[in-house]
Amino acid sequence: MKEKLISALAEALEMDASQVKHDDIFRDYENYSSLTELSVLAMLDSDFGIEIEMQEFNNYKTVEDLINLVSSKQN
Repeated sequence: MKEKLISALAEALEMDASQVKHDDIFRDYENYSSLTELSVLAMLDSDFGIEIEMQEFNNYKTVEDLINLVSSKQN
């Protein structure tokens, strides 16, 4: 699950998955934009079945936060 999330996030950011670190603030990546944000929200929905509002999504800061979100919703 972690690898799938990191891979999908890296794809949305147009970067190599090996560059995505758990403690990174994903909005600080150079390629992050509002379009990336929409891609990440769509990926969470399509790949993991997680639908969240933008307001809630703004509470998540790090890659680890996204991993924890997916973990908590899948258990």
